[in-house]
Amino acid sequence: MPIDTTDLWPEPDPRAAGTAARAEATQTVENEGFVPFDAPPPPMSAPAAGPAHAAPDPASLRDATHQRIAVVLEELALEVEDLGGRLCTDMDVAARHMDVLQAIDLIAQKQRSLARLLEADCPITAIEQIGLDVLRDRMRMFH
Repeated sequence: MPIDTTDLWPEPDPRAAGTAARAEATQTVENEGFVPFDAPPPPMSAPAAGPAHAAPDPASLRDATHQRIAVVLEELALEVEDLGGRLCTDMDVAARHMDVLQAIDLIAQKQRSLARLLEADCPITAIEQIGLDVLRDRMRMFH
């Protein structure tokens, strides 16, 4: 059976939004202080010239991206641990599926280790501090 890939909430085509719709969205922001989620974006002004609006440094962009990824990995680790903890409260599930519950815990540990690695000032030192031998060895392959 084929999977239905119909987009139930299609994004509006920005080319179809006319100046009247843009003016209405701008007016809504000015009058009511918020933008409806389906409003077309207001027209963009030309960026100001000068050092205040210079392109961001690629290294700082990479660092910021790594920080955001680390935060998401940590959040996922918490969610995975919570899921495993909930499953452990049912003694029948815990008894029948201990290996799966341990695998869930291992996933959370790997996510935390990768998050710390992304946040580290020195990746080589951070790799050596990974507590999971298998993951530490995999990361060593890159240095």
